[in-house]
Amino acid sequence: MSFILDIITRVMNLFGDAVFAALSFFSPAVALVTLSAVIGWLMLLIWGWTSNQTAIKEVRNQIAAHLLSTRLFKDNLAVTFRAQRMILWYAMKLMGHSLKPMIIMAVPFVLVMSQIGLRYEFRPFQPGEPIPVTVTLKPLNEQPGSGKSTSAPSIDDKNEPMKNALVAIGSQLKMPGDVTRDRFDPCRAIPERTSDWRLSASAIGEHPLEFGQDDDIVQMPLYVGESLERISSLRGGHWFDRILYSAEASIPPDSAFESIRIVYPSRDTPIFGYKIHWLVTLFVLSIVFALVIKPFTKVHI
Repeated sequence: MSFILDIITRVMNLFGDAVFAALSFFSPAVALVTLSAVIGWLMLLIWGWTSNQTAIKEVRNQIAAHLLSTRLFKDNLAVTFRAQRMILWYAMKLMGHSLKPMIIMAVPFVLVMSQIGLRYEFRPFQPGEPIPVTVTLKPLNEQPGSGKSTSAPSIDDKNEPMKNALVAIGSQLKMPGDVTRDRFDPCRAIPERTSDWRLSASAIGEHPLEFGQDDDIVQMPLYVGESLERISSLRGGHWFDRILYSAEASIPPDSAFESIRIVYPSRDTPIFGYKIHWLVTLFVLSIVFALVIKPFTKVHI
């Protein structure tokens, strides 16, 4: 799974970098509107290619005919009720014809949304702003050389030397000179296998963080500034979280680390003076653009 995710991540990063390089001349809001128009158009084309357009057109004609009959024969209850039943039936058939294109579009849509989300979901930190970082280690029974066990380890495990070694690994952080940490960090939660850091950066740019020691070192980039950066808030972790929030390679399987998460601030997208979540903006605008383009494509939806 990690090998497949790494390939997908690498390909989608190249695609996303090329797209946003072309949009770098626009403000984040204008770039999002442009992406919404392109996505709406592409969704409309894919819908037309993958759906049964003849059947959809026939179903819509049937729905229109039965709607007309409810108006023409509104005094005849038998005809009205039958027309309503048929409208419901054809509406269900229309939903059935929509399943195929929706399933086909699901995977590429999620991958494209994840690339957009890497730019719009979070913003970089500002100089001097607190930077929360959480490092999670693997359970003892999943550590290299520990073998496999059917029961999860607890704080009462007798393997104290191994636990102490893992605590030491999770407590090591190498930072560039522009990044500092709280003098009391890290804050360790041994039952949760986590080490929490409170960092601060004094300079704008990309700052590499290195966690671990000896041969078990995992890097994670930290972004500080104002630009529309591709921000990974996670390295490692669950595969679906990786697709949504990470542009980093997998953590090596022989590492003691399970995941590294940097808690970036959320980004709002100003549209017409209102701060709206980027996904809502993209979803609504893509539908609007698709409906505007639809008459020129002769696609039935």
